[in-house]
Formats: sequence, structure tokens, C-alpha cells
Amino acid sequence: MSTAPRYIPRYTLDDYNRWEGDWELIDGVAVSMSPSPFGPHERVVSRLSFEILSQLKLRHCSCEVYTNLDWIVDNHTVIRPDLMVVCGEQPERHLERSPVVMVEVLSEATRERDLTVKRTLCLENDVRHYLILDPSDRSILHVTGNDEVAVDAAQPLTLRLDDQCEIELDCQKLFQ
Repeated sequence: MSTAPRYIPRYTLDDYNRWEGDWELIDGVAVSMSPSPFGPHERVVSRLSFEILSQLKLRHCSCEVYTNLDWIVDNHTVIRPDLMVVCGEQPERHLERSPVVMVEVLSEATRERDLTVKRTLCLENDVRHYLILDPSDRSILHVTGNDEVAVDAAQPLTLRLDDQCEIELDCQKLFQ
């Protein structure tokens, strides 16, 4: 066993901004993004985006849906969720405050990170709703504060986004 000290670099937002390719930065550690997702993953993201946008327009909410937008959590953490909902003032570049809703659709390449690190980031940064969708077993986990609820896909899911806006999602449509 080597007695040489291990060097583990800790990157910053400035470093991240110079990188080419698709990366996330989690507590200063560079994480390569997986190759583009497979069909079932993208179908779920697309359907969820449509469901949320439809509800936002129907209810005249001052919120927007973003897919593939970077969320700059802090100087050492930048992630790119599958989907975010942002209410109020909208970002011109990357999101630099917590979204109201963050969604990850599980895949084999991202499952562990989505269930652990990103869940913790949502809790630590007051993301009101963290939804974890699993196309393989057609399940939805809804994380709010310290509560974690398995959503019955046969029932609508109600999300209060702010004092003015509440949406209701038809979960069965997401996995068709």
C-alpha cells in the first residue's frame, strides 16, 4: 500500500464553466453525465413536461417548466435535473435558486445518485417537491421535507407550487 498522500481535486463553478461535454459538479467532484437517455426515460420526461405545462396554463400560474437547465446550487455544486418547475422570476441563464419542483427519472446509470445525493440536495435546499419516477416499475416517489410517499399512480397527484398555484397531475398518463 502506498504511503503517498492522495490528491483529490475539488472543482468550482469557474472550472465547470470551462468544461466541454456534459457534466455535473457535486460538492466539488466532477461527475460525467451519462450518454443520452433511452426511449422510456425520455417519454416519461416529455409526458410529465406536457402534463405540468398544461396545468400551469389552465390555472394561470406564474411558473415555467425546464428540462436540461443547470441548477447552480453553490460554488461547488451544479446539477442538471431531468425537469424543474420554477415559479416567480425566471432565470435568463442557469437557475441560481431552488426550484419548486425537481424531477428525476431513474435509469440504471443515475439511479444511485438520484436516490441519494440529489434527494439530499433537495432536502437541504428547500425544494418543495422532489419527484422520483421509475419507468421500470411505473412508480413515483414524492419527497417533501422529511416525508417520502409512494404515489398511487391511479390517483391524481396534487402539488402546491406557491400561495397562488396548485396543480393536479394524472400520473397514469406518464407511463403509458
